[in-house]
Amino acid sequence: MKKKKIIQASIIQENINDENKITKFTDRQDLLKKNQETTINPDIFFLDTKFAIQEKTKEENKEIFVLKPEFQVIENPIEIKEVKKENIFDIKSKKNQSLQIKKISKSLGGRPILKNISLTLEPGKIVGLLGPNGSGKTTLFNLIIGKIFPDQGEIIFNDEVIHDLQIHTRSLKGLSLLEQHKGLFGNMTAEENLYAILELHIKDKEEINDRIDALLGYFELGYLKKSKANSLSGGEYKKVSILQRICNPTISTLLLDEPCAALDPLSISSLKKFIVELRNIGLSILITDHNYWAIENILDKAYLIKDGQILVEGTPEKISNDENAIKYYLGGNFRI
Repeated sequence: MKKKKIIQASIIQENINDENKITKFTDRQDLLKKNQETTINPDIFFLDTKFAIQEKTKEENKEIFVLKPEFQVIENPIEIKEVKKENIFDIKSKKNQSLQIKKISKSLGGRPILKNISLTLEPGKIVGLLGPNGSGKTTLFNLIIGKIFPDQGEIIFNDEVIHDLQIHTRSLKGLSLLEQHKGLFGNMTAEENLYAILELHIKDKEEINDRIDALLGYFELGYLKKSKANSLSGGEYKKVSILQRICNPTISTLLLDEPCAALDPLSISSLKKFIVELRNIGLSILITDHNYWAIENILDKAYLIKDGQILVEGTPEKISNDENAIKYYLGGNFRI
């Protein structure tokens, strides 16, 4: 009986100069078709394989396809279905879901925290809530989401007064918050973290799994599907945490409290692109940060809070050139 050939994939560091040994493959399927009678090591899968180096070992009668070092090798690949935007969010139903804060005031422990605050988050926009630590940003988020209630003023969402509603009711209407120090269940995978939220809203298991694949696939995070939350990098952890907050199909407006905190510059850049993509698919985003430079270039509008009051509002360009913003927040040496 003819012995089957065996294909093995591994990474080599040394240079191989024999150009005749290089074989091009457009994708993994082409490789499989060319070797229908071969046995492939089931634990090895290579991603984006365009070149493989073919070597023959006469003694063992093997063909070894060796990947060049710049290509990534992934064990036990995760199958993620190709999806369209419409499969993730019902964009049409969310076009009119604006958030309005009207003359909100709040005191805690007898100390005024917010004084007559008004702001608007229009559908499909990213609005920044800026200010130093202790200026009242987190308190305003807690008021919007329903953790605390205002002393006076109104919170209107989708033309409905909601400031007297409980947290879960506001969530069902489309509001979601990712707090700075809250996140995922560490011992659960990314998939399990999303499933834990979705099963509260969707009964059909196949529909839940399809939606998880849609979310991870669309945002190119499918490789994290089986990864434990406590093994993720800071940027990956933040992205999956955001997906957990918006995986419920009813969510249209996301509040992000200091999302860039404790992240390195490269992770911040990647996270900002991720947030912009959320806006592009129809979500409205209100984002706080004490570091203006971290989020300035993704904002459509910003509000700067000082001592519980709006100091200045407008486009990032206006904020950057405002004398009061420079004096009290950006610093006297600030330049665009």
